Amino acid sequence: MNKLILIVLMLLSIRAYAQDGDSTEMRKGNFSMLVEAELAPNTDYKTRGVSLNVVHNFSDHFSVGFGAKPYGLFFRKHDVVNKWFTIDDQGEIVQHSSTERKQVEDNEFCMPLYITIKCVLCKRTNASPFFEFRVGKDVAYDTNDLYRAFIVGSRFGFNKNYRHAVNVAMGLQLNPVDDLGSATFLFKVGYEF
Repeated sequence: MNKLILIVLMLLSIRAYAQDGDSTEMRKGNFSMLVEAELAPNTDYKTRGVSLNVVHNFSDHFSVGFGAKPYGLFFRKHDVVNKWFTIDDQGEIVQHSSTERKQVEDNEFCMPLYITIKCVLCKRTNASPFFEFRVGKDVAYDTNDLYRAFIVGSRFGFNKNYRHAVNVAMGLQLNPVDDLGSATFLFKVGYEF
């Protein structure tokens, strides 16, 4: 699934690069859409999904918008050791054990809805570093805490058309799941148009 998403994003970016020509259209005052494939591994689970963002670019450096991130929460398999005791014919206690590899938790579906704030540091370059902050609430998975993400990355524009870009980023995602660790590293790649 991840490979298919990356291939589609690459094809869209090649198409956008071919159509942009010599346009120098900037983003100020316009709306942008971002589609990003995201992966967040953890020792207990991993998440895979897509984020969809619509943002208003107040300037070429600053944008605010909202988004949704439907993703699957896949729990890892662990060794589960079962131990039991029996009494043999001589009255001795004998310990037995067996180990099986199984998934302790069921896979879940999550979908935070969030507000995103993004600051792009460079205006007229093809490679622009940025940082992004997200805060929202998961509407599919029952949690009392907020969804938060702190992200840094780079935006790679196309042939002087700075409205179209590939975003590559990593960061820290906080979306508490039961009693497990709530912080996961987040890796994402996406297309902005």
